[in-house]
Amino acid sequence: MTNACNAQTQPRKSGTIFSLGELLVDLIPVEDGGRIEKTGAVLKVASGSAGIFACAVAALGAKSGFLGKVGKDALSRMVYSTVREAGVNMDHVVVSDEGQIGLAFIEYLPDGKRNYEYYRSRSVGSLYRASELDTDALDGAFALHFPGMLLDLTPELREASLFAARTAKEKGALLSFDPNIRAELNSRESLERMISVIRMADVIAPTLAEGRMITGKHSTGDVLRALHEMGPSVVSLTQDKDGAAVSMAGEVALCDGIDVPVIDPTGAGDTFAAALVVALQRGMTLADMALFCNCAGTLVVTKRGAIGQAIPTLSEVDALMKTKPCRVQIVPLSELD
Repeated sequence: MTNACNAQTQPRKSGTIFSLGELLVDLIPVEDGGRIEKTGAVLKVASGSAGIFACAVAALGAKSGFLGKVGKDALSRMVYSTVREAGVNMDHVVVSDEGQIGLAFIEYLPDGKRNYEYYRSRSVGSLYRASELDTDALDGAFALHFPGMLLDLTPELREASLFAARTAKEKGALLSFDPNIRAELNSRESLERMISVIRMADVIAPTLAEGRMITGKHSTGDVLRALHEMGPSVVSLTQDKDGAAVSMAGEVALCDGIDVPVIDPTGAGDTFAAALVVALQRGMTLADMALFCNCAGTLVVTKRGAIGQAIPTLSEVDALMKTKPCRVQIVPLSELD
């Protein structure tokens, strides 16, 4: 069985795993059933998809770094210090007086879904520019990761993301990409931009629903094969409580879901994606990689508020893995329906 990514450039086994993106503040109702339009206490936590990814990488024992921009406002300082205290290298983050950090209010609906209301128009993080990227930071990096929403937030952040992706590839780092399709950003133009990055990427981590939207295919096997044909050598498909599939080198690890009480799913996908890159760096077998990712993503949903609250440590993930909490089946990609 092949344990390493079959990227165009053989991946390094050391180096920092960087993520690029916008840091945010999540404001989460403390009271169950709390709604944005109602008064009540909220939990204030550092967030942002790329920030969660970076903190998860650090929590899982790998070298983690963040690329982006924050303001000089109090909430920017709170998020910056929280992410740094989580073990993420913040030396390459731009601190600017160009604006304030963005906010995301979250409410949990009766059907179990989440509703977000963003206050981030021209937020400081969304104004990160290609000219502000410290390209030297990517020298010797193991991987660069960014979420697909960056391609649509602002022209500045889109340009910075694409420039960073090209630079990382030129320097021999793996490119990890999470399509992270948002309803408010869904258009044909957005999908085309996303596919152009998928063709560059070595590792992608969409949900099965996102994979179907991107490829036009339906079955897990057909979606995986279509995504591999676009270029990535490592593809995972998550399915919330129904588990995940991780595909590499012609084989697929199929993981059943792990039965846990779901408190807050925020950050589960980002943590799964982080665990995938960490597992590749460690050279795990495909079966161990899939179980590692599944356990890491599952543990996140058992607590509220991802960064500083719910992201599991390496020891917590290892402990869950030892209980063999779900079945992992290895099948040839060519035979998977």
